[in-house]
Amino acid sequence: MKKLLVGVLALLLLLVAFAGGYFLAGGSVPGATDDPAPAEAKTAPAAVPQETAKAEPEKAAPAAVPVRPVASVKAATARFSIELGVFRSAGNAQDFAAALAGRGLPVEIVETMDAAGGQWHRVRAGAFADRWQAEARRPSFERTAGIGGVVVEEPLAAAHPAKAGGGE
Repeated sequence: MKKLLVGVLALLLLLVAFAGGYFLAGGSVPGATDDPAPAEAKTAPAAVPQETAKAEPEKAAPAAVPVRPVASVKAATARFSIELGVFRSAGNAQDFAAALAGRGLPVEIVETMDAAGGQWHRVRAGAFADRWQAEARRPSFERTAGIGGVVVEEPLAAAHPAKAGGGE
């Protein structure tokens, strides 16, 4: 009987630790929203004239995301950002960056060359003075983007030559 009680308590402790870690890592309860608006407001559709509803799909194309070479860092120290995607195709990088910019992330595309001379287009978000700031913001950027990211460092252009891999 004592072994059974210890086993049940151990399982309960593991469950509590897992759930606590999940919520501390930014998880949420499925179906829960951060919007405190009442449920009636969400279910009642707003009266929209048909002309407005038809005109909405004809949105203007999003503005192009700025592209800069990796060696053009202007800060006095190394610069840190969160890399969310790497593409061979400039068009794919632009599409991905435009989608992230539409979600409110400050993104840019950094062009780099690999050792074989191939060009890469790296989609990065944010510009931070140190690694700690970037790591602190990384979870919120990942939630907004819906994809995992990695903090990368770009050394000074004047102090260090640009690395082929983008400065990581």
